[in-house]
Order: sequence, then structure tokens, then C-alpha cells
Amino acid sequence: MTSKTVPENDALLDAPDHVLSTLEKDGSRRWLRPKLAPGFWWHKRRIIAYMLMVIFVAIPHLQVNNKPLILLDIAARKFTIFGRTFLPTDTMLLALLILTVLFSIVLVTAVAGRVWCGWACPQTVYMEFLFRPIDRLFEGTKGKGGKPKKGMNGALQVARFAVYVVLCAFLAHTFLAYFVGVERLSEWVQRSPVEHPVPFFVMVFTVGLMLFDFMFFREQLCLIACPYGRFQSVMLDEQSMVVAYDHIRGEPRKKGKHAPDEKVGDCVDCNQCVVVCPTGIDIRKGLQMECINCTQCIDACDSVMEKVARQQA
Repeated sequence: MTSKTVPENDALLDAPDHVLSTLEKDGSRRWLRPKLAPGFWWHKRRIIAYMLMVIFVAIPHLQVNNKPLILLDIAARKFTIFGRTFLPTDTMLLALLILTVLFSIVLVTAVAGRVWCGWACPQTVYMEFLFRPIDRLFEGTKGKGGKPKKGMNGALQVARFAVYVVLCAFLAHTFLAYFVGVERLSEWVQRSPVEHPVPFFVMVFTVGLMLFDFMFFREQLCLIACPYGRFQSVMLDEQSMVVAYDHIRGEPRKKGKHAPDEKVGDCVDCNQCVVVCPTGIDIRKGLQMECINCTQCIDACDSVMEKVARQQA
């Protein structure tokens, strides 16, 4: 018997090395382990991230006029915001709220780009400043990030999973407190789940969803699931603030230090802006949907420019 080889289809284009920043050429998952560039902007982001975490946990416990600061009681159709209770009949206020949120998103994006994605989105805040640090701790790359020299053994994987479960359970209970109140939630925690099966199922489902997101799906939520990245192209204009590579200053690239009389750009082609990116893109290829304006590439480039005695960004 003779085997026949399938002829190549000239009409098909060769796939790039990375079809997506999280997808290899052969279709397998590309796991991102970004290095850490603790520069000027990263320290600011960390302060804001920790403040947002504290605010998220504290809000259900705060009261105004003997009412919760925020309580979205869907079952009773009562929504308490800043100490005032609104009913479903307040449709005009609801319409104004939705319009305000919509126009605010468009305005903020037009002025400051994707500052929400990189600085305030819960996905970014908890992924980059809570769960990735846990990964680095267990993988032995604390403080620097990147790919570990050796994989985690079984005990470390179980320990990391346990930490994830505890944190996700805490976040899920906090999230549930926004809808049922701290007092009722405290009663449910102390009683058997059989007495309140629906809220217990909601809590378990939320914990499972968080585990799936932060352990497996991770940055793909921003790249695949979140529609905001797709909408940014219609909300940005020429005056919008974005994180971008300066081709005029950087090109042509040349590795190593540059002599003053060399006709080359400032970019030393060190690739540090790529290895620190939490979504795995190369910012030098222009504005991309995957960019979340986290400014890690700026911090990485600034540190390199300082070493080669060049002007920082």
C-alpha cells in the first residue's frame, strides 16, 4: 500500500507563532507568567488596588441613617444606596442612573483610555495584586515573577488551591452581603445550608466561578469574554490617553548600549516590555485590543533606559 500525502493548500495562510496572546500556533494554551516591573506606575496601581479591596470589603458593613450604605435586596425589590431606599417604581431614577453610567464610561474612555481596565477593574485588581502574588510565592518567583525554574510539587499545588478556595469563599461571601446584608449573611453562616439552600447554592456557584476564573481562565476574561476591549476602538479618539510605543524615538532598534553618533533609536530590543505584560502582547506592534493600560511596559522600559543612560518615558 502506498500512502498519499495531503497537498498543501496555498489558499491558507500560515498561522503566526501566537494566534492570540494566550494561544500557541498549534492551538494549545499559552500560560502567561509575567515578570514584575515594580516601578513608579506599579506602586501607584498597587496603592489604588489595595484601597479598592478594602472598600469592597468594608461597604457592606457601613451604615448611613441606620441603613446599609449599599444593599441591593432583589427579593424584596428594595435598593438602598447611600442610606436612601429606592423601589422598582422609581423608573426615572433608574433610567438616569443607567444613562449616567453609560456616558461616564464613554467619557472616561475618550479622555483616559482604558484606565478602568488596568487600574480599577476587579478582574485586574484581584488577578494582579492578590492571586498572581500567591502564584509567585508558591512557584518561588516572589518579587520578580516570570517562569519558575521548576514546577510545583503536589503538596504546593494542594496548598495553593486551598489558599485560592479560602480567598474565593471570602470574596463570594462579601459579594453576597451586598444583596442580603451582613446580619442575614451572618445568620446563614452559623446555620445549616439545608435551611437556606438557594443562597448557599449561589455562594457555592460564585466560589466555583471565581476559582475557574482566577485559576484557569485568568487574563482570557479580558481578551475573550469582556466586550469592553472590543468597544474601545469606537470610544477612543486622537486625544485619548493611551499607552503606546514611540516609533519615532525607538526605531530602528539595536541591542545593547548605543553610541552617541549611532543612527539608531533608543529601543535596545530587550523585550522587557513584552515579558512583563499581563496580557502577553508586544506594545511595539501598535495599539491593540488586548492592552489594558496597566503601564507595566512603561515601568520596565524606564528601568532599562536608566541602565543605558537614556531618557525615560
